[in-house]
Amino acid sequence: MKSKKNLFSLKHYSLVKQLLIVFGLLAIAFVMILMPVLDSNVKGIIADQMYDALEESQTALKSFTITRDDTAKGRVSHIFYNSKLNYIPWCTGFRDRSMPLFLYQYVYGDDLVNIVKDNAHKSIEGKGIYEGKTYYYRIAKFSISALNSDYVISIISDDYSAELLSSLTNRVVYIQYVFLGITAFILIIWVFSLIRPLNKIKNYVDAIKNREDIEFDMPREDEIGIVGNAIVDMNHEIKKQEKAKEEMIHNISHDLKTPIALIKNYSQAVKDDIYPYGDKDSTIDVILENADRLEHKVKSLLYLNRLDYVESEEISFEEFDMKELIEHTIIQMQSMNHFHIECDLEDVKFVGNPDHWRVVIENIVDNATRYAKSLIKITLRKDEMIIYNDGEPIEEDKIEDLFDPYVKGVKGQFGLGLSIVAKTCDMYGYKVTARNEETGVSFIFTKQ
Repeated sequence: MKSKKNLFSLKHYSLVKQLLIVFGLLAIAFVMILMPVLDSNVKGIIADQMYDALEESQTALKSFTITRDDTAKGRVSHIFYNSKLNYIPWCTGFRDRSMPLFLYQYVYGDDLVNIVKDNAHKSIEGKGIYEGKTYYYRIAKFSISALNSDYVISIISDDYSAELLSSLTNRVVYIQYVFLGITAFILIIWVFSLIRPLNKIKNYVDAIKNREDIEFDMPREDEIGIVGNAIVDMNHEIKKQEKAKEEMIHNISHDLKTPIALIKNYSQAVKDDIYPYGDKDSTIDVILENADRLEHKVKSLLYLNRLDYVESEEISFEEFDMKELIEHTIIQMQSMNHFHIECDLEDVKFVGNPDHWRVVIENIVDNATRYAKSLIKITLRKDEMIIYNDGEPIEEDKIEDLFDPYVKGVKGQFGLGLSIVAKTCDMYGYKVTARNEETGVSFIFTKQ
């Protein structure tokens, strides 16, 4: 049953659409978070600018210049106040002469009363709202004898701050949009630079699926290049395994065909009272010998195939006494082929199923008996086992492929024994290698 498409899952969309969706969400979040923070900070900066303008305007009054008023475009108004007589002798900058009284009542009156009462304060800054408009004010204590006043209240409305706020906000928003646009453009180009090699990898995989030969080159050192080169290596390995599989099937067919044909022909001859080996017993011995050979080959094939499909729960990683296993195995093998095997064994634990390791030892030793001249030696140390024979060295070009199925030496039988050894070692975390010595060959088992 097909699962329903989740519209909220990005994996159902192309990389470009994913990028646009993610970038759009980030842009919205960016604007939603930035704009309130920007507005708050800009308003704080504007308020500071207003108070600075008021202070500089009052400083200008002391020196009888109106420099700050000019910079504030004439929007700073001044109210001169006589605290002893409690009246306003003069004001400047107001079109409506009743405005100072309304501002006193609704905006700065309380602070003016407080500064007059408390002589410790030289100035007070604040803001208030009158008729929906915000007014920033600064009350400072200094005497202007010509105007018969000892306090000056400088006031500026939010018309000026609104202009500054709008100007700064527009600039920041413009810069923000330009930044987001450039970022989006760069990201889209980057995504397209990813899509092209991914499509190239897809076409190469499709060619592999259709068994087509296609050249593939991925000159990248990032993760895409690593994946692409890994797929190329995988394809080469698959081809190598397919070739080995074809050769193995050919060799199996040939090796099974010979004893089967011989058993069939000799059995028919015995049935017809014809004895190719001179007498009945000798001819039947040949039939039995080839039957044993056929049985041994089938068992090896089944065992090798079983190793490929052993379930993880069937693999035992418990430790066992390797020295005891080697001694027991060698005693039985020597009784069968009467070949002396020298041992130098320490009390060592190996990991795995003892039955599997017994097959490993039997295969290596059996292989050694076919090549050794006079000596087979087994050396056992911690996490290492070496099985040596003093036979002829292995050809260098065959050492690397020695453990592949159906790779046989000069005196090899089926080419399956060493493959079983390698698979068993790999299953339990060991590695087996063959090495030519000055005289003879060593098979070395080490813990990975």
